[in-house]
Amino acid sequence: MSRYKSEQTAYNPQKKKNVPIWRLDTNTVTVTHFNTDTLTEESKSYHTDYIRYHLHYSDSKCPDRLRRLVNEGWIIQYLAELELKVGEAISRQVEIWKQSDSCYQTAVLSGDAEKMLGLENCFISMARESIFECMIYI
Repeated sequence: MSRYKSEQTAYNPQKKKNVPIWRLDTNTVTVTHFNTDTLTEESKSYHTDYIRYHLHYSDSKCPDRLRRLVNEGWIIQYLAELELKVGEAISRQVEIWKQSDSCYQTAVLSGDAEKMLGLENCFISMARESIFECMIYI
């Protein structure tokens, strides 16, 4: 996948050259920031599949948006907000289904942990499918 670099650069004395302030590597799902105060590089890697999917989708469908987020230094905040919002949306939907599903409620009443876990995993898969369409592939 692509590597995005900010237009703004700063001199890195360790590398003895100018480096971009911000870099995004969509392949490794890593954002690197060169801190001009400490003259060090700080990297943040993302491990959730939905961040990876979103970056790969955005790279192919709307690279200008990624380029702008990297250039303006908003990429870490953008990805953190996306990660939080998607996680919360999945959890909310799973809770709704757990409260309204009669099979799940019966499993809770009978203390059938295996059935509860199986249904919860099913709810998570179903929630991810619908939420990914609305929040990841945009």
